[in-house]
Amino acid sequence: MKTVVVYYSRFGTTRTVATALAGALGAEVREIRAVRECGFLGMGFRSVFGIRMAIRPMNLDFGGVDRVVLCTPIWAGRPANPVRTFLQEAKLEGKKLAVVFTTGGGETGPALETVRRLVAGKRVEVSLGGTIVTRKKDEGALRSEATRLAAGLAR
Repeated sequence: MKTVVVYYSRFGTTRTVATALAGALGAEVREIRAVRECGFLGMGFRSVFGIRMAIRPMNLDFGGVDRVVLCTPIWAGRPANPVRTFLQEAKLEGKKLAVVFTTGGGETGPALETVRRLVAGKRVEVSLGGTIVTRKKDEGALRSEATRLAAGLAR
């Protein structure tokens, strides 16, 4: 199964998880980058009110790919805004989408439902790939958890 790991990371934590996952899965990595980052309050405000954030040009075509593993932090109970823009613009029709959340703690159910809502009508099979609580973890611990998650995704 050809897999691509796609991620957005504001501060580098989700990047660590995504690159470890990709390495363990032997997958290509693609980064979602915002055109303009904003501060903590701006991120929260945009998240709560669903305001789109423009993303930099990237390869949004997933032809020949069977599964996309999407790694995203959770902002105010929802996937990060650049990820939501990606989900609206990416050509994911007929793909399997495994979502991996990085979070400081809290529920992931509402964030997963947001992902499902954003890809509704695209015939995307969405599943929760896992959640990594990042609070008080160094890069080694994050990589270790990502590798453990990858073993489950590989099955």
